[in-house]
Amino acid sequence: MIETTYMGLKLKSPVIISSGPLTQNMVSLKKAEEAGAGAVVLKSIFEEQINKDVSREMSENEEYLAHSDAGAFFASSARDYYIDRYMKLLAEAKKELSIPVIASVSAKSMDSWIDWAERFVKCGADAIELNYYPISSDASVSGEEVDKRFIDFAKKARADIDAPLSIKMGYKYSSLASLISSLDKIGIDGLVLFNRFFRPDIDIEKLEITAASPVSGKDEYAEALRWIGLMSGEVKADFAGNTGIHDGETAVKMMLSGAKAVEICTAVVQRGFGVIGEINRFIEEWMQRHGYSSTSAFIGLLSQEHIQDGWKWERTQFLKTIGQ
Repeated sequence: MIETTYMGLKLKSPVIISSGPLTQNMVSLKKAEEAGAGAVVLKSIFEEQINKDVSREMSENEEYLAHSDAGAFFASSARDYYIDRYMKLLAEAKKELSIPVIASVSAKSMDSWIDWAERFVKCGADAIELNYYPISSDASVSGEEVDKRFIDFAKKARADIDAPLSIKMGYKYSSLASLISSLDKIGIDGLVLFNRFFRPDIDIEKLEITAASPVSGKDEYAEALRWIGLMSGEVKADFAGNTGIHDGETAVKMMLSGAKAVEICTAVVQRGFGVIGEINRFIEEWMQRHGYSSTSAFIGLLSQEHIQDGWKWERTQFLKTIGQ
């Protein structure tokens, strides 16, 4: 009853467990499937973290790696170790699970992204989710150039990756609607809105830059809701809502705006895998109350394309101010 199709993948539930601590080992992956998840996104492999770990290991073994060739060989072998470990988990997940397994890649250089993604597809990944996270702190780089780099990356990824392909993206771009439209024209199959990036904080006693809490709050879904509502009727790509989805009510909201699926993490971390079943049951009961026999009957029902007052998606602050 709550089946959905996302990027051509048949899901028994619209609830996807997003990349994170819950998708880095088989014990948790099996629990997610047993609890009713429609798909899982393996914990993302981070080029930045791999490079940091390799650099640390090389520093610890500096006396043995003084020769440049030895250092280069060690660095290459160490990187392959991390990739091989990820592929081992992917292969095991594909063997043990009956739900789609999506591989996730976060990298700084385009060559690494493409190479890793291609290897994961060959290993059996049902789809690839790419994390794109530029921090546009260079004042000399225009917003137009930032968008162009994103589009160029997406073109390269689409041309080289022979599998359903989604991009998990942020929303701070010069023209998000134009960017989403461009990604759709390139042939990106899915757009995950929005990525919750690392957020800095400050320890005022140690005088250090630290990491803010990585968990999302229940009120953080609104931006994704707005943009899915605005764009789901304008493009062919499927949308997945992400960030701030803690219960079935929010999941239904995302689907009404046009999302084919939702990705969750924090809710499961905080309340356990049982929350997956809670969300599924809420969706089922809501559908029964409103007379819907399939998710396709109401997905996108309140998107801008399908309602007369679609302008409300753009004027929410104004509406709140005048009390409508």
